[in-house]
Amino acid sequence: MKNLSAGTLKNSKSKIIGVIAFDIRNPFFLDFLKGVEDVLFPCEYKILLSNVDENVDKEKTYLNWMISHGVEGILASPITEKNGKSNLRLYQDFFKMGIPVVFYDRMFYNQEQFDHVIVDNQDAIIQALMYLKENGHEKIGIFLSKKGIFTVEERFKGFLKGCKLLNIPVKNEWICEDIFPYEKAIGVLNELKRKKSLPTAIIATNNNITKYIVFAAKKNNIKIPEELSLVGFDDLPENELIDPPLTTIKQPILEEGKIAATALLSRIEDRYARPMKVILKGELIERKSVKNLKS
Repeated sequence: MKNLSAGTLKNSKSKIIGVIAFDIRNPFFLDFLKGVEDVLFPCEYKILLSNVDENVDKEKTYLNWMISHGVEGILASPITEKNGKSNLRLYQDFFKMGIPVVFYDRMFYNQEQFDHVIVDNQDAIIQALMYLKENGHEKIGIFLSKKGIFTVEERFKGFLKGCKLLNIPVKNEWICEDIFPYEKAIGVLNELKRKKSLPTAIIATNNNITKYIVFAAKKNNIKIPEELSLVGFDDLPENELIDPPLTTIKQPILEEGKIAATALLSRIEDRYARPMKVILKGELIERKSVKNLKS
């Protein structure tokens, strides 16, 4: 770490910000990076982007590489695997060395020293459950990505909390976890169809899972929303163009990017300022992919 520290101090005015992306294929990063760039470009900062593919070891390699290349700070969406493995200790070392790090979208539990900008994932899922309940749905499933990831765990907690609050029965068969790679959603939906055990509604917790659910539904002649209602997570322009248009939870991603970049610049200017903790709210966008069972 001594070599890293020396290199960092030497290049402390590099005007380069490192960005750790958990999966650059996720459309989330289109808006997030736009928000970051809107803040950094006028300040003459450049972005060094690294894609880690939800892989802790790859994340570690890129973090060390960024530091050795003299970035002034890092925007990171940290990876935690289902066995608990993460790079928390490395981020803690950076903090002790005075290297600014701001977490976005994800964070580590019980690490209050770090700045973070996240969305209230539990509230977002509860919004989706409330909407489904209002439309008469009691048989509700949820499709979740990799276990251990902060956003996945928070969305699952929101699902359990919301079901309890709304008196919605929880059926283990409809809690579909660890869907990664995302293509696994096809097999999961196929199996539910084969066993004649489909819920009336599914909450898909990211864009890629949503895409494969729609694909599998068409392959199995499952009509949305007549036979299966669907609520997605994140909002893309094509959500309005598919048939039927998708009801989804919209995250303020552009705003998240701007706030995260602003927080990092503030941390670069003042290493000893009180940590910034920002929690943004998602918004349910109602379209046509949820059937009203009461009508």
